[in-house]
Amino acid sequence: MRLFHALFLLPLFGTPVLAGTAAPPSPEHQGRRSAADHFADANVTHDGHLTLDQATAGYKSIAKSFSQIDVNHHGYVTMEDIKAWRAAKKAARAAAKHAASDESDNMNGVVRPVPASQNLMGLKALDTSTDMVAPAPPRTGVDMPRAPVDGTHPS
Repeated sequence: MRLFHALFLLPLFGTPVLAGTAAPPSPEHQGRRSAADHFADANVTHDGHLTLDQATAGYKSIAKSFSQIDVNHHGYVTMEDIKAWRAAKKAARAAAKHAASDESDNMNGVVRPVPASQNLMGLKALDTSTDMVAPAPPRTGVDMPRAPVDGTHPS
């Protein structure tokens, strides 16, 4: 019976203690912000051009790589410059990952076929290895033996 009373009293006494230890949720934190939101907040002149000073004050991750992003050396970057820089970084990471994968496969003796390319005559293999065969053009009609030229009936 004491255990029964303790179970009812525990929430009454434990709630104020536990409520005081938990931090209330922050009203300004509403989740992850997009790059466009960061750019808009840092661009205090609202002209679509983010200078190094503006990036240093409000968009620190872009300020760190500002010289790489500003490839035309204008002294500012646009949202399109940032998107192009991120796409190039992503492509470089993927290429490095594939190169490392291919190198490890080569060390383990794994050989991958070269993909076929599309040309005017259909698919053609890029490599002349025996593992890769170019498909023959599609056949139409019924396969019938050819009639001899001299007019005799084939047997």
